Parts: sequence; C-alpha cells; structure tokens
Amino acid sequence: MSRRNRVRSAPPVALALVGAVALAGCGIEPTGVVESGRAANVPVTAPRSADVLYFVAPDGRLAPSLLRDPRVSTGVLLGRLLSGPGTQERDSGLGTELPARTDRAAGPVRVEYRTAKQVTVRLPHVLDAELSDTAKDQLVCTAAVSVDASAKAEVVLVTGDGPMSPRRCPLAR
Repeated sequence: MSRRNRVRSAPPVALALVGAVALAGCGIEPTGVVESGRAANVPVTAPRSADVLYFVAPDGRLAPSLLRDPRVSTGVLLGRLLSGPGTQERDSGLGTELPARTDRAAGPVRVEYRTAKQVTVRLPHVLDAELSDTAKDQLVCTAAVSVDASAKAEVVLVTGDGPMSPRRCPLAR
C-alpha cells in the first residue's frame, strides 16, 4: 500500500474509532423495567368483510376476536360466541363469562331485526340463569357490531324468563 492510500484511509478509520469510543462512554447507565401504567385502550372496528366475537381479557375488559371465515349471520355468530373461546382466543388469554353451552339441542340463537339500529336476540333456554353484566356485554357487542360496525345498535336479550332491558355495547363509538 502506498503512502497516499494510507493517508486517505486513515481519516475514516480514525473517525470510526472516535465515534465508537464516544458512544461507549456516553455515561448512560442501564436501568431496569420502568412501569408506565396500563396499556393503551384502542377501539377496534371490524372491517366490512369480517365478523367479530367479544371475549373477556384477563383484566376483565371485553376484547375482540376477528373471525377470518366468510361472513355469517348474527345468529350463527352468537352461536359461536356461546360455544366459548377457540384455541386462538385461549392462547391469547381470552375467556368468557357466558355459561358453557354443551347441549346443542338447547336450540339456536334467533335474531329479529326491529330496525337498522334495534335487534332482539332470543337466547337458548340454557341461558335462563342469571348472566353477569360482562356476559351480557359479550352478547350485546357481538350482536351490535354484526349489525353496524360502529356498534351503536340497541340490543334486547330475551331468555325464557322474558326480555331484558335494552342495552348498548359499552365499546360503541
């Protein structure tokens, strides 16, 4: 290597060494994990070509689960919700507050559309037991989003004990 090539390559090598030394000695000490509060709460709306089931996250909040199957009716969608979380949802830590539906003979979920923004959901007799507010919200949000992506539809749940008060999804925008 000639003297001229050594002189030309010296400045870039020197700059790289100075930069590495400067970065290594910048005085920033490593820290442990810094708690910053709860995770962000972001509303999720299903695209027009997908259905959403609402399950319960470990912290008790409703969490959407997007179905990638072809669109199905609201009644079929609610039947899937009543069947409980699938493998994907369970692996994600999602659960349900709805009672287990093991008896298929209990009957289907029937849905009546009163208006574009009002739906009546007739539940199988196995759900005559008292449902928690979270369980009701799972049903209401799943039904409301299937009717209107903004989830603003009013939903009346009906069991063998009769109709419940109209509800709206608490996640509606």
